[in-house]
Order: sequence, then structure tokens, then C-alpha cells
Amino acid sequence: MRTIVHSTTRAAWRLCLLTLAILLPALAQAQSADDAQPVTSLTISSSGALLVLQGSDLFAIEGGTLTEITLPATNQGAQHTSLARGADGSIYVAGPGLGVWRYDSAGENWQPLNDTLPDLGVTAMAAHATQPGTLYAYLGKDGMFRSRDGGAKWVRVDSGPPEPVLAFLHSDMPGSMESGWLFAATTRGVSRSMDCFCFWGDAGDLRGTVSAIGYDPAAPENVYAVIEGQLHHSADGGETWISLKTPQSVTALAFSPSQGLVVGTANGNLLARGGANEWAPVHE
Repeated sequence: MRTIVHSTTRAAWRLCLLTLAILLPALAQAQSADDAQPVTSLTISSSGALLVLQGSDLFAIEGGTLTEITLPATNQGAQHTSLARGADGSIYVAGPGLGVWRYDSAGENWQPLNDTLPDLGVTAMAAHATQPGTLYAYLGKDGMFRSRDGGAKWVRVDSGPPEPVLAFLHSDMPGSMESGWLFAATTRGVSRSMDCFCFWGDAGDLRGTVSAIGYDPAAPENVYAVIEGQLHHSADGGETWISLKTPQSVTALAFSPSQGLVVGTANGNLLARGGANEWAPVHE
């Protein structure tokens, strides 16, 4: 009887060890995926480098090389949520508690642009598609602000859409009474206005909290929006929308001259959409 018990115990231990050998790699992989930070925002530098904002880290990826860019020192609680590239190639970062900052590539440091903003509660920012130095910042209840001199002076121009803005962009899509359009990602859907701030209206009937928005500079009628990780595309400037399949939940997007549409994911990955509408990893 004792021999049978010992034999059974050894068999049970072997089974446990075998189970652990099978499960541990999968658990480690799952833990690694859970620990990965989502991509917060993406933009493209004037040289074509992909700039990736991931939590409190900023990276430039170009030619297979990854370079870390130190973000500006901030007060406790400040968040980096928005990246933008100006028409002159300047790079900006913004967020609640942070305000707006411009990167000085020559000195490799950041310059604050907050002297004339009412506070640092910038929840979204964008740069004009064609006018160097023209910037836009949204400060929630304080409304929409514009600077025509690279952030030296900010002027309130509009209250913004009725719903809170989480992200927005400026596009030189034709048809505006002035120089272009603003597309805003709101908690209700995509809102759109000519940059004369004449009227904010719905861009189609896409509904839900839009967390990211982007467009193709080479074909401005092509607008993309993300709702709960799902990517949507409009080929007519926001009039109609279709859903696009992606292998992972999308959190950010940008257009690369060399790779086309690039998305950042909740798993911290970067994927590029190829000519056959297939998604492939962006290799660092």
C-alpha cells in the first residue's frame, strides 16, 4: 500500500510539473502583454521618423533605429497625451497639467508655450496643416485657443463642440471658407468645423467616445477615428464611415510617407497597413 501511495504521489508531482511547464510561458507572455503600456499618441517628424508617445516616454523610430527623447520635466500629476507636428516641422507635446511645449531639436530640450494660456489643462492640441506657427489647444470649459506665432500668444477663438474634446486635428481638406477644417474626437463622435469657427457639426453619424483621430495628408478626405479600440474610416471627409478590421485594439494613429497608415495599440505595438490592407509590425 505504501508503495502505491508513493507511486501515486510521484505521478501527481510529475503532472503538476508538466502543467507548470506548459502554463508558465503562456502566463509570462500574458503578464508581459498586461504590463505593456498602450501607445498614447503618434506623429511623424519632418525627416519621416515615427514619433511614439507611450506613457511618460517618447521615442523616435527611423531606419530601424530607436532613439529615446527626454520629455519635459513636469509637475506631479501632469500627463503627456498629445503629439503634433507643425507645418514647419516643429514637434509639440501637450496634456493636462502640462500645457503645450515645443521641442528644440538643436538644443535637444523643450520650451514651454504657456505664458498666455489661462491654465495648463490642455486636453488636446493640433497644428495647422499648412501655416507654420499656427497652433490650436483645447482647455475644456475654457474652450478652444489659437496661436498664430508658435505659442507666444494664445487667443480664445471658440467654445468648441458641445461635447468634451479628447483629440483633434487640422486638415487642409478643400471646401472650407477659410484655410481648412478642424476634426474633433469627442465623447459623442466626430465633430467638424471650418477653421473660421463658423459652426461645429456632426461629421456623419459615427457615435461613441472617439479616443483618437487622424487623416491622410496626401488625400485629406480620408479621415480615421477610433472608438473603443475599433478603427473607422471615412473616404469623404466624415460624411460616411466604415469599420476597419485590426488585429489589436487601436489607441493612436498617424500617416508615414514610407509606411502609410500606422497605428499604435493597447498592447504597446506599432502596426502598418500594407497595400493589400494587411497589417504588419513596424520593426524598431
